[in-house]
Amino acid sequence: MKTFVKCEMCNAEIPADKCVFATHKRVIDGKEYVFCCVRCAEAFEKKKK
Repeated sequence: MKTFVKCEMCNAEIPADKCVFATHKRVIDGKEYVFCCVRCAEAFEKKKK
């Protein structure tokens, strides 16, 4: 399964293997996302709900 980074600034989805900052993984609605930090993950999850 390919994972993506969701940028909080521009909402672009970037393949996680291209970003050295993407270290925090979280499954949201059955899809795995990778973020640079817990704060970005929580903000994205809040927007999805």
